[in-house]
Amino acid sequence: YFLSAAFSYPEHDNLKQMSAAVSALAWDMGMRDIEPEALNKNAHDELQAEYVRLFINAPGNVAAPPYASIYIQNRGILFQQGHGQAVAFYHKAGLEPVESGECGDHISHELAFIGQLLDEQNEPLLHDFLSKHVFKWYPFFLQRLLDSQPCLFYKILGQVTDLCLKQINKEVAHE
Repeated sequence: YFLSAAFSYPEHDNLKQMSAAVSALAWDMGMRDIEPEALNKNAHDELQAEYVRLFINAPGNVAAPPYASIYIQNRGILFQQGHGQAVAFYHKAGLEPVESGECGDHISHELAFIGQLLDEQNEPLLHDFLSKHVFKWYPFFLQRLLDSQPCLFYKILGQVTDLCLKQINKEVAHE
């Protein structure tokens, strides 16, 4: 759930706590070259501007659209196969996507869904969701994110999320 919140628009006033948590998670995931205070360098308005540049709107093109449908089938169009896949997985869990300002295949929704599946200990569905959906698009999203030279917070967030997803999948696949 934390990663879901971190990939949402930074409206909160707890930037220092969020940055500290991302830094601690990076350390826990083996990213030992991250200075604990390094992620606290962005002011709240700077982080909002960076979020917009990376995920919403930028001159010429959105740097790293956070939607599965952009990457699955490499068509670059919202509400395509990636969106349908995400919603189908939500339905398998007995859930309906919540009406919000974001599409159901937004990274924040998918990470929240992973959190829910973890809470419910629904390992078979979680493994399927990761292997048949998330890992089909997240690596491409991460590459676009890193290629856009994001501020350190979003760079580390993307990398930490990748490590967490791989670790979760390893645990639920019983490898």
